[in-house]
Order: sequence, then C-alpha cells, then structure tokens
Amino acid sequence: MRNRAERLLARDPTAGLVEVEDKKKGAAGVPYEDDDQVSRAIYARMLERAESLTDAAAAMGVTTAQIARVQEHLTRLRLLDPDAEAPVDAAAMLRRSLEESHRLLDRLVEQHVAVAAVARSYLNLPGRAERDMDVDFFTRDEMATRLARRITELSEQAGHEILSMHPVADWTPASLAEGLERSERALARGVRVRALHAQSSFSQPVLRGFVDRWTRQGREVRAAPVVPTRMLVYDRHTAVVQADPAHLDAGALVIRGGGVVRSLAALYDNCWMTASEPKDVPGSSDAGALTEQQRAILRLLAVGAKDSAIARTLGISTRTVTRVVGEVSALLGATSRFQAGVRATRLGWLD
Repeated sequence: MRNRAERLLARDPTAGLVEVEDKKKGAAGVPYEDDDQVSRAIYARMLERAESLTDAAAAMGVTTAQIARVQEHLTRLRLLDPDAEAPVDAAAMLRRSLEESHRLLDRLVEQHVAVAAVARSYLNLPGRAERDMDVDFFTRDEMATRLARRITELSEQAGHEILSMHPVADWTPASLAEGLERSERALARGVRVRALHAQSSFSQPVLRGFVDRWTRQGREVRAAPVVPTRMLVYDRHTAVVQADPAHLDAGALVIRGGGVVRSLAALYDNCWMTASEPKDVPGSSDAGALTEQQRAILRLLAVGAKDSAIARTLGISTRTVTRVVGEVSALLGATSRFQAGVRATRLGWLD
C-alpha cells in the first residue's frame, strides 16, 4: 500500500512538495526549508491554475505564518498584486523594471550634463548669488601636472569622506596603484572612501585584480551600468569634475563651496544606491564571447523556460542544456538561472 506522501503526489504533484510526513511529529503542512522555495512553488501553481495566493497556499498545506512571508516576498519582487492576490507575469515585470531603470539612468545623465554645463559656462558670470563658491579651470595639458598635485593635496586634506566616480577608461597598474596609495593614507585617518566604476570596466583584468585589494583595504567599491563622467568629491565641499562629460580634452574644473558641490554629492549618492557590489558584476561584458547556442539558451532562460523545454525547442539534449547553462552562468558570474537571464538582459546580450 502506498504511504500518505505517495497518495498526495498522485493526486496533486505540487502538494507533494509541501505536505509531507513528519515522522517525529506526525503532522502535515511542514514548511519548506526556505521561503524562496515555497514562494516559487505557490507562484507556479497560481499561474498554472489561475488560483489566488490564499487558495494555492491552502491547497498545498502551507502554514499560516509562511503564507504571510510568501505574500511579502512575492510582493517585494513585484510578482504579486497584493489586493487581488493574483500573480504578475515575471517576464512583463522584468521588462517594466528594466525600462524604469533605464529611464532613471537617462535622467541622471541628463542632470549631470546640465550641472556640468552650468559649472563650465555660468558660474563665473557677474552677480551670482553664492559668493562663497570658487572655480578653477585646468586645461588638458595641466591635468597630469597641476591638477594631479591638487588632487593629492585634496586627498591629504580630506577629513571625513572621499567620493570618486570613474567611467570606462584604459586603466594601468601604475594609475591604479597611485590611487590605492592615496586611499590607504586617507583610510588610515578614518576617512570613508567610496569608488564607483562603470560596470563594463570590470571586464578588464587589471581593474578586477585591484578590487580585492581595495576591499581588503577598506575602500568601498560599486559598479553602475552607466557612469556619466569623471568626478571626485572631498568632504562634500570640493569637487573635481571633467569639464565636458563627452570630451576629456576639454579639461577639468575644481569647484569649492556652494550648493553645486552638494548637488554633485547628492547625484553621486543616487548613483551609488542603484549600483551593484563587485561580486554581482559579470566578469565579462562582451556579448561577442557567446556562441549562437549559448545566446539561444540565454534567450529562453530569460523567459523562464526549463531545461527540458529548451532542449525540445533547440533540438538538443537536456544534458547539453545543463552544461551550457553552467557555462553562461559562470561567464556572467550568476548563481542561478534567473540571475543569468537578468544579467544577460541588463548587459544587452539578448538585443
């Protein structure tokens, strides 16, 4: 005679995932090992059977306490309409989220371009309200000499915080080592040092090699899909900004005091909050490294297809699918199938 768990599986495959026999307690409805596991199972049942969260959870024998956690988890992921208790299509939610992120980044870039234009062309006009603000301009030829000395001075004088923002650049070990030494001296004085780099720069081995050294040193590092310009901010009082975000040859500005520096620091904080930790950034941003098979599997992963469905669609074995999923996950630095699809989409690999 089949035991109770086998009867449950025969009647409802999803119920077998949750309602299992507890030999010690003799009770059904034992919670999953983690809330993410039960959330995925309930979400899948809601989609398949058009059930509400309450009905799906009740049918699967989920505990009352865990139902509340599942509702909070799915709502936070924007996969659940909490009022209707109805599931939200994951692919549609992902597209909306990515579109919102792109719009936010566009607004940040536009804001910085406007700030840079004001700093370059309007700060020195007669009659400006803020008399406590001072601006120095450094030509392209002066950046490696006078400006470099000024940056060293500002770093040595900083008492609380140093913020740096770096777009894509051809980094060299010498230039990174110089910055490492400056930040090491600042950190020794108790100064907080934060560095924001363009995400695509992390595909450069020389930069990747310095990330561990920075974090061990105490420097905070994050990566953003878009970094609009080069910028350094010292104690939210003095800023070094590229004069024109599109042209390095246009020189740089050193701005001291006034609301403009505070605005630049606020812009930095906004970029920092939406940036990623280095461990979450793929080791390569080059879609050209993908084979056609890898690209096809990534597209199917991004829409939530399972290995068996991918294998049928592409006419290959499930073992091949599993192997390729592992390859692209390692390339993207992803720890799950879903994360691999998200990162590939974010990097534009599936366009």
